[in-house]
Amino acid sequence: MVTAAAMAIGGVALGVGVTGASAHSTMPTVTSVSPAHGPVGGGTLVTVQGSNLFGATSVTFGGASASLVNKSNSRLLVMSPAGTADTSVDIRVTTSVGTSARTNADLFTYVTTPAIQSVTPRVGSTRGGNLVDISGSDFTGVSAVYFGAVAATSFHVLSPNAIAAVSPAASVSTVDVTVVATDGTTPIDPADKYSYVLRVPVVSSVVFDVGNVAGGNSVTITGSGFANGAVVNFGTTPATSVTYVNPTVLTAVAPASATTGIVDVTVITSKGASVINEPVDEYLYTATGP
Repeated sequence: MVTAAAMAIGGVALGVGVTGASAHSTMPTVTSVSPAHGPVGGGTLVTVQGSNLFGATSVTFGGASASLVNKSNSRLLVMSPAGTADTSVDIRVTTSVGTSARTNADLFTYVTTPAIQSVTPRVGSTRGGNLVDISGSDFTGVSAVYFGAVAATSFHVLSPNAIAAVSPAASVSTVDVTVVATDGTTPIDPADKYSYVLRVPVVSSVVFDVGNVAGGNSVTITGSGFANGAVVNFGTTPATSVTYVNPTVLTAVAPASATTGIVDVTVITSKGASVINEPVDEYLYTATGP
């Protein structure tokens, strides 16, 4: 077995080669896909999470090439190609090092029933009354929307791809949002999760959500349960400063970051910390951003 090594010749370091365990450690790996279901016609925006994904040159669904929308080391956004009904395929990522191995975590299933692509926001109070946007496909003839086993307080079908629903009250829990339509009920999917929380802060949007790694970007955070003296974290790093506006609005100055990429913005008060609420709580650090 050959491992990473180098030789110095005339003061110049020469790489000998990398194989075995060192090469394996840099192979792309897929750990989850969301949503894991979509229509046979394709066009589903899928978040692929894993490791060593940066520099992806291709993503395939059962061998069919997908459109790569965005890429970072731990997350890719891809558009599903067309597929065959009731068929599960592996989503595989290829980089210059190699192609991700097939696992149960990379499966995507093509369905002819309606499917949910995202639920926004993904967190709300146990008291209910939260307006939740549900995006997906084939929302035709919708007769019911459920949060777990409880029907939504109300819902309105905006288009075959969008529903606005009001969450019912519930105990602290994470439930699946399901839609019942003419062609069936949406399958349970990682993308349909909705969490009920007590009176901890909830982040529902981050405005000016892109900034330079040097920090200094002024960000407006909206949500609920905010309090004077709240701490705002960008990933694990506290904001340079935080200004309390009211219980639903904070402004914060983004701290510097050692790396580019997406972090979650969290708000912490005496009641606790906001639950991760991707993608609405995300902030992107770039090398060239504003």
